[in-house]
Amino acid sequence: MAEAQAPKGRRYVGLKETVGFILFKSGSKMTIGTNDEWTNRVLNIDLGVQAMLRPVTLAWDMINDLFVAAWVDRTRTRFGKFRPFMVLYPLYGLPMVLLTYALPYLFWGTDGTYMPKIVLSLVLGLFNELTGTVAGICNTGMEANLTPDPQERLSLITKANLLGFGQSLPKQIFAVLRDIISRSAKNTSLAAATQLRTLYMVFGVVTITLSGLMALYFVLVSRERVFGVDAIKEKPPTVRESLTALKNNRPLLMIILAEILEGFNIDKQQGLYVDSILNFANFGLISGIPGSPVSYASYGYVTALRRRFSTKTLWIASQYIDYPFFIAIYFFGMRRVKDRGKIARGVTYTFMDLWPMLGAYAVQNTFSMALYGCRRVIPDEIRNECIDYGEWKSGFRSEAMVGVLRKFPEKFSVAAGDMLTKLIVKRMGFQTGVNYTRQSERAAKGVFAMATIFPSITTLLCAVPKLFYNISQKDREVMYAELAVRRAAAAAVHAQAGAQESA
Repeated sequence: MAEAQAPKGRRYVGLKETVGFILFKSGSKMTIGTNDEWTNRVLNIDLGVQAMLRPVTLAWDMINDLFVAAWVDRTRTRFGKFRPFMVLYPLYGLPMVLLTYALPYLFWGTDGTYMPKIVLSLVLGLFNELTGTVAGICNTGMEANLTPDPQERLSLITKANLLGFGQSLPKQIFAVLRDIISRSAKNTSLAAATQLRTLYMVFGVVTITLSGLMALYFVLVSRERVFGVDAIKEKPPTVRESLTALKNNRPLLMIILAEILEGFNIDKQQGLYVDSILNFANFGLISGIPGSPVSYASYGYVTALRRRFSTKTLWIASQYIDYPFFIAIYFFGMRRVKDRGKIARGVTYTFMDLWPMLGAYAVQNTFSMALYGCRRVIPDEIRNECIDYGEWKSGFRSEAMVGVLRKFPEKFSVAAGDMLTKLIVKRMGFQTGVNYTRQSERAAKGVFAMATIFPSITTLLCAVPKLFYNISQKDREVMYAELAVRRAAAAAVHAQAGAQESA
């Protein structure tokens, strides 16, 4: 089962497994977009109720995260640490997601505070959170353990993001059909919401089924190859040992601090602005056309940038390139419209006018795409680098606990930010249900500000902790050189133990 460490330059992952990884990454990102419109317009749950339920979902999220992380980290089977959970996920996770999409059929016509609908939605949401935690931890763990060579791992992540096909197709087709339904002059608000109910159900079933099959194929053709010192111990590390090791992991602590600060931000309401104010779900697709060639080209120099710059530099640059543009877009959008015909149709500000905003976002998107490859690859590599750093310092790997604790404190701040955002949007007079695309001027201006200038200013202030991420290029080289020696010894012992067991 195990294999010894090979000389530098060896490639561990073959063609079949590479294809499986590309399919797996594509499937994991195959969605129909956010569920904001589904919750607010189709299912119709009041924003105030959503805000009040946030502490409940947060508490559950924290409990199941710790439980699942400890469970996975202590798992030792002949099939590996993560693969057994990934094989079982379709059996316990997918049916609950499908039932969730059926809720609008069960409670059609009820108002946003109807208690049976809220309770059942909450119960299904809690279960989906549990299954999502298991899937998320195991997905990232498998990615980190596919190969002990960091350059091969970076190459795999880059190939998966560049060559992954189909992941955006369902979202794009869905957006086209959504716009046809929602913008049709023949449809009343009620008729549009009724047709969207069916659209969400169909596309929800399709995307969930396809992503599940892609993940299952990857599990069947893949292997876990990274063996830390803990792989040859009689017992896996305890939860206390894992927590102590993570406390000494400074890069991880800096990531956690940055994400805590980002969590307190007013949540960026881009989807809400596009769907409810512009009523055009294909906005992102069309405004992204000029930047599309740039985005593909950006993958070509990810490896070169990685050799020249530290992970920290690329991380900060790729994450914050957008926000100065969003501030400029806000001031452009707040100009008053002078065309009397547009004013008669209710378009009083530029941000309500589809075509000028498409142009403004196209400019922003084109510049942003210059670092698109880094933005898709570096966050995964940051996480993997922190896992390797923890192994370097402590002698054992805690992939699951790293994944959980990286997000653990942030979830408090995200919950607070999410509650604040929903309460502010409600206070603006934003309407859910059938009037979702018929907002007042006050609500529209507020949503636009929350899609552009508010999160931009607060997010830029969150870059400070990232400046103290302490794995330099030199440290990274030393770390992986020492880890290669340790892993070779651990893999050899592991292989010998496996041979004796077989005999």
